[in-house]
Amino acid sequence: MKHNDRPTQFAVIAVFVMLALVCPGIAAQSTPHPIVLKGALLIDGTGRPAVENSVVVISEDKIVAAGKSGAVKIPKGADVRDMSGKTIMPALINLHGHLGLSTNGFDSTGGKYTAENVEHQLRQYQSYGVGTIASLGEDPELIFTLRDAQHAGKLPGSRLFTAGRGFAEANAHPNPADARYHPLTPEEARADIDTLAVHHPDYVKMWVDDNLGHGKKMTPEVYKAIIDQAHSHNIRVFAHMFYLADAKSLIAAGVDGFAHSIRDQPVDQELIKLMKARDMFLIPTLVRDEVLFVYTEPSYWVSDPFFQAGVDSGVVATLRSDDFVEKIRKDPDLQKYKDGLAMAEKNLKTLSDAGVKIAFGTDSGIPTRFPGYFEHRELQLMVDAGLTPMQAIVAATGTNATILRGEKQFGTLQPGKQADLLILDASPLQDIRNSEKLLAVWQAGKPVNSFSAKKD
Repeated sequence: MKHNDRPTQFAVIAVFVMLALVCPGIAAQSTPHPIVLKGALLIDGTGRPAVENSVVVISEDKIVAAGKSGAVKIPKGADVRDMSGKTIMPALINLHGHLGLSTNGFDSTGGKYTAENVEHQLRQYQSYGVGTIASLGEDPELIFTLRDAQHAGKLPGSRLFTAGRGFAEANAHPNPADARYHPLTPEEARADIDTLAVHHPDYVKMWVDDNLGHGKKMTPEVYKAIIDQAHSHNIRVFAHMFYLADAKSLIAAGVDGFAHSIRDQPVDQELIKLMKARDMFLIPTLVRDEVLFVYTEPSYWVSDPFFQAGVDSGVVATLRSDDFVEKIRKDPDLQKYKDGLAMAEKNLKTLSDAGVKIAFGTDSGIPTRFPGYFEHRELQLMVDAGLTPMQAIVAATGTNATILRGEKQFGTLQPGKQADLLILDASPLQDIRNSEKLLAVWQAGKPVNSFSAKKD
């Protein structure tokens, strides 16, 4: 700077000093004070023991420090907030959901997949404490535009991952509302993968199931082509399956993870050995199996204020209506659904005890599978199956972040991670249903709109 420019420089500095004195909010906006959440029970998502009387320091959108009071330095000038009696845990991560397929979690969009509906569901998930949603395989190309908009900070709601268009059984004349690919041959499958790869999906989703004998299953030749071609693009493949034999065949073909439980028979040591050797994961989606029959039985959660907080009153009335309930009761596979859930719960406990990686997802977002609430119900079912509350929480936070390759950015409440967290009125380690006692949801270091079970 030239010597004769100094008066101008001093004048500019003087203006800023005067503004800071007259309008202190301006200075605060440019250098925001760290926020300290003090006194809560801290569950950090790593699986380590919870920390009593914790201190969590947040600067802008990141965790700066987290640990026991006295061991964490509170920055000078910090905004200290008393969280005594509360529990802080990471926001949930749903590794298996669907976007844009329903309105209010109930009515089908009938193929009218819109940006507005996707944004609404991202906000719905977020309001229930789901900070990240992985959409699995029924998204048209629009989803990639929305994902890019979110990366640019222009789409609010839960963090978004997507498979784009998934791969299902051969069908020469698929429903126009079905966004999935239906390759008839291995060659078509490889070409479809090449087309999909242009959009850089976060993973590939495929369906290998015959819908309890009512449909035609994808052949091994086709799904092996899908897996091989996806891997050539460095894209992982997650599979929907039901049968133990298919799970083993998919592992032999190179699949990277399972999007559902094995529900036809108990898992065996061969499967356990194969999954552990490749560090594979399984998403139980127990609530997905429960919802196929639960509306025919007295269900506390349809009356749960936490559920009702996120739906229109007409939804509850429809779920309780005689016509709706009777239609489900007449389903010839009703008992098979119940048996499938029981087997899934048994296999979840077996796999978890054996050290197989257990992930967390719900298959929510499809009509009657309610975004946000289902994630809390899944935690409950996982604990009912024999997992500890800590094991279920870790699956839904730290483990899922690692599977999504985002463990350096989110999923646990550790220094350097994004401050996506839930503040609860009671500890879910004492009762997993306390995850519903949602006092606040924070994303990127800021409170967002949230639902509460309290209806005073």
